[in-house]
Amino acid sequence: MKPLQPVIKWSGSKRTIAQQLAIYFPNANTYYEPFLGGGAMMPFARARKGIASDIISELISLWNEIKNNPEKVASEYEFRWNRLQKEGFQVFYEIRDSFNKTKNPFDFLFLTRTCLNGMIRYNSAGEFNNSLHLTRPGIDPKRLSIIILQWFQYIKKFDFLNVDYRECLENAQKGDFVFLDPPYGGTKNRYTKSPFSLEDFYTTLEDLNSKGVKWMLTFDGYSGERTYSFAPPEELYATSFKIKTGKSAFRKVIDKVQEDIFESVYLNFKTTLF
Repeated sequence: MKPLQPVIKWSGSKRTIAQQLAIYFPNANTYYEPFLGGGAMMPFARARKGIASDIISELISLWNEIKNNPEKVASEYEFRWNRLQKEGFQVFYEIRDSFNKTKNPFDFLFLTRTCLNGMIRYNSAGEFNNSLHLTRPGIDPKRLSIIILQWFQYIKKFDFLNVDYRECLENAQKGDFVFLDPPYGGTKNRYTKSPFSLEDFYTTLEDLNSKGVKWMLTFDGYSGERTYSFAPPEELYATSFKIKTGKSAFRKVIDKVQEDIFESVYLNFKTTLF
């Protein structure tokens, strides 16, 4: 299958490489994804049941609404989008102010589809602070409605939890599979004040290994001369490889240079696909 068009545009989405990653997915009893974001890999889960989590409450609220009330999600977006087209830019900022008080998931969806470059960005106080993309109207409601209903068909088997990744994985056991796409090692967390601890994360990988749980980790990488090398300890994984994820947009715009971006993928199980 081809990756679905995104409901939520998410920085670091694996949508462009989803098919390449999914060929390594084993059959499993339960599929876990504890750093959900835009959820590009969920439709590729080879399991009867799925459990997905994120620490961003409004994101999980939105996924639950897509699962339980897809038509309402579509109509709520259409209502806000129509207001923006008719009443002008101030509607965006009115909804942004409201969202920062209530964390309403429908406001959240609207903001993510109409803000500058679709970048979800929060300030140090936890307030959404990206501005309106003035030269784009935002995705058309009819098109988004089709996308929402497509996702609805694939996520019925998922439970969505607003918990830390460690809590999400507490009940994982042999026969399950975990897809892990955490923040890059060494980077500041863009969405929360709580830092991402590599030490705690590696302890979690060790715990999964001890229980016989299979996992895939997408983590560090490089582009040109710039490297983001935070490979997990070698004893934690069985196989690793690099995968091309695209071109560096920053280098293209700023330095007029075309640079490929590669990301590292780690598996704690052997594969015959190499």
